[in-house]
Amino acid sequence: MMFDWEFNHLGMMVTDRDEVLEYYQSIGLGISVGPQPLLPYIEGEGEITFFRELDGDPVSHKYKTGGSHNFKDGQSQIGNCQLEIYPMQPGPGMFISRYLEKKGNGINHIAFNTCDIETDTQYFLDRGCDLVFNVTINGATVENYIDTRKHGDLMISLRPPADDWEKSWRKNNESHPLVNKWKFLGVGICVHNLESASIYYDHLGFKQLKEKNTRSEWQVACQEFSLCNIIFELMEAGEESIYSDFFKKRGDGVAEIIFQVKDLKSEIEQLTSKGIRILQISDDNKTISIDSCLKGNILTRLIEK
Repeated sequence: MMFDWEFNHLGMMVTDRDEVLEYYQSIGLGISVGPQPLLPYIEGEGEITFFRELDGDPVSHKYKTGGSHNFKDGQSQIGNCQLEIYPMQPGPGMFISRYLEKKGNGINHIAFNTCDIETDTQYFLDRGCDLVFNVTINGATVENYIDTRKHGDLMISLRPPADDWEKSWRKNNESHPLVNKWKFLGVGICVHNLESASIYYDHLGFKQLKEKNTRSEWQVACQEFSLCNIIFELMEAGEESIYSDFFKKRGDGVAEIIFQVKDLKSEIEQLTSKGIRILQISDDNKTISIDSCLKGNILTRLIEK
């Protein structure tokens, strides 16, 4: 299936928003740029519907839209990637709280803009996925969370196309003088069974980029897929892999965010000057993984191209 989507953001759930934002800024990874324009500023009535349990009854909340908004989320701008950092307390309740209770801080969804949110949502429902979270304004859907967590524990969020205000906001964020010039490529996802996960992603319509391979320096077997030019690298880690501890503690899930850089040597110098550890480097010195997991449980991979 070919989707004409535009990448919107990665969503990280945390217990302490400011702590995570300050950490990323202190290590030179991301710059805090404030809350995002989550939904259109349309006057009217909004409604949020979500499922505490997928086999239970939905919970709905209605609210007035338009006017001033008090968003809880924060944004860390990493190159051209917007990392949404949303605070919630772990425990019973909606899926965000349950995620934090089970795994702690981490990335639990990736968001895209689509011109046909209803048709694209139905595509995934027809393939056995559930609708976890739905937001409407005046009866029109403005956000759907689709449960694609079966392998990889990562949901897809779909939204209508960004309006001019949001596009301008994004452009300003990316041009911030302290924001690095990295290009977002995708995510590395730890899975317990690479073969089963690959079959699942193929079933969902992700495009397979290459045959199953091994990154020997990282001690992982991996399979790359793409969706709208975003890489989803499924990884089954060996015992000595830098991802091994992540998987033992957190199971399936996004373990790494991946960026392209122009001058890796220069990036290494800047990162190490801030005390960041280089965990792994490729034999050709063109790829590194750095330790950025202290607060968000996510590593970062840089690739020179």
